Amino acid sequence: MRRSLFLLSMVLAVLGVGALQAQESQKPAISVTSTGKATAKADLAIVFMTVRSTSPLAADALEQNNKKVQAVKDRLTALGYKEDKVKFSGNRFAPAGGMGVYFGGQRPTGFDVTNSIFIYLDGPELNDLQQFNSRVSGLLDELSKLGASPFDMPISRISMGGSSVVAFTVKDPSALEKQAYQQASEKARPIAEDIARRMKVQITGVDSVTATLAPQIQEQFASPLEEIPYRYLASSLDEVPIRVSLVVCYSYK
Repeated sequence: MRRSLFLLSMVLAVLGVGALQAQESQKPAISVTSTGKATAKADLAIVFMTVRSTSPLAADALEQNNKKVQAVKDRLTALGYKEDKVKFSGNRFAPAGGMGVYFGGQRPTGFDVTNSIFIYLDGPELNDLQQFNSRVSGLLDELSKLGASPFDMPISRISMGGSSVVAFTVKDPSALEKQAYQQASEKARPIAEDIARRMKVQITGVDSVTATLAPQIQEQFASPLEEIPYRYLASSLDEVPIRVSLVVCYSYK
């Protein structure tokens, strides 16, 4: 009997804690969403190229593409690009001509093998646009002679204003993210106070803050750009935007 009473009391205690937590989670609050933005001059540029080979047999397409990739690697080495400044996505296989649906027609026979190239540029030339453009155009011309071509997937037409084979970023955005966070936080409070005034209540504190940084690259850009280890990409050398969105919940009485 005592054991049953003890178990019953434990169950009631747990239920009581659960009810209290539910009440606390349902406390009245004013939720405000605000955004902050900081900008910085880019300290890194990324050039996107791709090497593609097509053949009726996948093995032949792979062999051809491997030869092109090796030629590109050798040329980049000769031009002074170190291994840590160049990244290859690895070979990707697809039906020749893409993955589309071909109504009323024959599906493509053969295979495409592609390998995307990411070339990272930094250094003093980022401070001289003319010098930078000259270097990029020379690089594109050299790799084109070896069978490389501009990246064929548009890099976020909306956020970057159109297709581009060059994007700009900042290596370490942490200080800028903090600045954008502070700006968003300062913008949220007056909005909450205005809402509280209209409700004829008084804000007593901040219950919670949820921060959201810019979407990951793979959410903005087509694969294989998801492999780029940078969150922010821009089309401008002079302005890389860093955005933070906050949802701030204020308690009131």
